[in-house]
Amino acid sequence: MIAVFGNELRMLLRDRGAIVWLLLGPVLVMSVISAARYQSGQRPRFLVPVVDEDQGPVARTFVKLLGERVDVVELDRAAAESLVRDENRAAAAIVFPPGLSKSYLQGRPRDILLLTDPAEPVGLGRLKVALLLMGRDAAALADPIAEPRLEVVEQNLTGGQISRKSHEQNVPGFAIMFTLLSVTYGTASALQLDARAGTLARLLIAPVGFGRILLAKVALRAASGAVQLLALLAWGWLVFDVSLGSSLAALLLVVVATAFTAAALGTLAAGIGRSAQQVLPLTLALVLPLCAISGLWWPLHGAPSWMQALSTFAFPSWAMAGITDLVLRDRGLAAVLPETAVLFGQGLLLLVVGLGLFRRQLASR
Repeated sequence: MIAVFGNELRMLLRDRGAIVWLLLGPVLVMSVISAARYQSGQRPRFLVPVVDEDQGPVARTFVKLLGERVDVVELDRAAAESLVRDENRAAAAIVFPPGLSKSYLQGRPRDILLLTDPAEPVGLGRLKVALLLMGRDAAALADPIAEPRLEVVEQNLTGGQISRKSHEQNVPGFAIMFTLLSVTYGTASALQLDARAGTLARLLIAPVGFGRILLAKVALRAASGAVQLLALLAWGWLVFDVSLGSSLAALLLVVVATAFTAAALGTLAAGIGRSAQQVLPLTLALVLPLCAISGLWWPLHGAPSWMQALSTFAFPSWAMAGITDLVLRDRGLAAVLPETAVLFGQGLLLLVVGLGLFRRQLASR
């Protein structure tokens, strides 16, 4: 027994890369999660479009008070709606209606219109808090003991529901995460096992072409990943009543693009890893931090500004954005074309780099 233990220990210590990734993977995951969820200091300010249709002294005061807590940009109604509905750069826009100042100064309650995108619940919640503080500060300037004079009326610009349910974030996010884990690990481990068995080395001189054979293997993993992701989303629809949108073509396009990019990431993991033992920790070190910075576990509006900027380079954030457009914004095929184009572009880049590294690794053996 001692002899077997010693032999296994020598084999483990011989593969230094596996030890490095076993330690580096958890460190990366813990660091990213801690930075995202337990950040110190003040939260970053966020953008709020304001439509001032009143142009009175009270509305101007409201704009000033809001500007102390958020980044206010004054726009006309059409531009503000486009910023929320089409560009998705703001969680909501505020409309101060005509006659607001007159009603407020006369002590009569008045509605403030909130044009919302419920797909951004964190930003929307923070804006509602800012509105409450604005109303409190305004009341302190006018009449601290008066009854509240402002009422917020919400209008959804991107769908039919006013608020977002937690499982509408969790189900797509975890479905993408588990697909990334299984496809990335499956692709990398299959390539490494074939390399260890000598199969791929013989294929280097095969008349069919080494590249075509590798692409066929990657395509199989991408197809299985697409089926898995579609099944997980269907389970969310069946059990949790999570909408899958009104366009089957759009859903299939996002699913296929996501699975393809996950398989391409698997080739990169196979190219970086030097043995089958390194594949699992390497997969975790690549996939889990990507999930954290891409909004798969929590909405990106609640993340630090540096993480939000970094998420634009992480392909899972584009997958999540595409599915969010379908689940919560009920958009069609044209709306998800930019996200899928980025997914296919990043997947192609990962595939070229990964296959190049893996082929060089085989040649050096």
